[in-house]
Amino acid sequence: MSSNCSKFFEYMRLIGQLKQVERTGWVRKGVKNPESVAEHSYRMAMAAFALPPNSNLDKDKCIKIALVHDMAESIVGDLTPWCGVSKEEKSKKEKEATTHITSLVPDEAGKEMYQLWLEYENQSSPEAQFVKDLDKFEMLVQAYEYEDLQSKPRSLQEFFDHTLEKYKFATEHVKKWMEELILHRDKSKPLDSLKSVGSADKQGAQSPLIKKRKLDINPEDSIH
Repeated sequence: MSSNCSKFFEYMRLIGQLKQVERTGWVRKGVKNPESVAEHSYRMAMAAFALPPNSNLDKDKCIKIALVHDMAESIVGDLTPWCGVSKEEKSKKEKEATTHITSLVPDEAGKEMYQLWLEYENQSSPEAQFVKDLDKFEMLVQAYEYEDLQSKPRSLQEFFDHTLEKYKFATEHVKKWMEELILHRDKSKPLDSLKSVGSADKQGAQSPLIKKRKLDINPEDSIH
């Protein structure tokens, strides 16, 4: 029992570490208070949750793949093409990390996590392909949000250029979302979700998105 508890807390520690791993692309571009891998994965999962009933995709499976697809980054970090690591080495490192993390979880759950990650890695199902599309789409939504929050239109254009040049979206739902995103951005129209958090920031007040990593928590407050 104690051994299982130790493994579980090690698993929790590693998954929690995703909240501290900042997304490399934003760090490289000097974005202030960039999102973490955990935040990226969470919004992907919520986007998958929003799939309509006629999607012909297993929604629950999509949500699960979104949650596990980057868990290896708690150990290896967010490796990108600019990190000087080959695709083969990146794949090897992430496979080793995923094997370790899922070994900490009781049999069936751990096996399911690993198989879902492998499915994503190999792009071997429609759900895995959808989540891969989501991975790219969510990144571009985030780039657009940063441009808007910082009042720097098209300052992150290279993320759009690189993605649209190197990657082909495979699923109809994400293709439609991408068309809408490009339309909004071309018209310099803020996303509705940004109006409440972005407007105060532009008037001089600090945005909640910027404050979130600077909250000081008094340990005594958690006792009550």
